[in-house]
Amino acid sequence: MPGPAIWGGFRKGDIVAVQDRRGEWELMSHTPAPGVWHIEAARPKDRTPAEAHTDALRALADAPQVHRGDLVVQNFPEQVLAGTVGHVYRLGRWVAEATRTEADGHTWGLVDDVERLVVVTREQLDAAAQLDVEAGAHRGRIIQAVVTRHAGKFRVTCRCSPTIDLCRAGRATAWCSSVEAAWALWDWHTTGEAGPAPADFASPETTA
Repeated sequence: MPGPAIWGGFRKGDIVAVQDRRGEWELMSHTPAPGVWHIEAARPKDRTPAEAHTDALRALADAPQVHRGDLVVQNFPEQVLAGTVGHVYRLGRWVAEATRTEADGHTWGLVDDVERLVVVTREQLDAAAQLDVEAGAHRGRIIQAVVTRHAGKFRVTCRCSPTIDLCRAGRATAWCSSVEAAWALWDWHTTGEAGPAPADFASPETTA
C-alpha cells in the first residue's frame, strides 16, 4: 500500500533544511520506514543521497514553489513550450532545470530562475490553439497564450512581418480576444493592410 502523499507537512519534491546536516536537501521519496525520507543534497551535481526522519526536517522561509516533476513554461506571453522540472537548487536565487523531448526525439533543456517559471497542466497546453495559416505567399500562425495577463488571448504571426507578430499600430503585438478577431487581423494583413487594422473583438459566442 503506498505511503501518504504528505508526512508532517512535507511532500515529495520539497526542499528543506535537515537537522545536523549542512546545506539544503530535496525530499525524493518515502522509505519503507514510517516518517523516513530518501533525501538528496539540493545542488546540480554530487547530490549526496541520505535518509532523514520527518522530525528532523525544517521548512525554508524562501522555499521554491516549483517542484521536481512539475510542468512549467517561462512567464512570457509568447511562450507555449513547456518543460518538466528536474533538479531545483540555489545559485544565489532558486533555479530549476527543465527538459522537454520533442516528437522527433530531440531533447532540449534550460536552467532558469524559478520566479520566471509558471506551473501549468497538460490540459492547459493541449487546449491552447496553435493554428498554421497561409494565404498566397504568406505563412504564419495563430497562437493562444497560456500564461501572463494575455492568457487565453491570441497573437498572429507571419514570416514576412518585421517583428514576426502582426501589429495594429507601431511595433506592439496585436493581441486578440477571440480567434475570430485573430482571423480578421490575418485577413487584413494578407490582403495588403489597406486602411486601419481591424479592432479587437470578443467571440460572438460569448457576447450573444
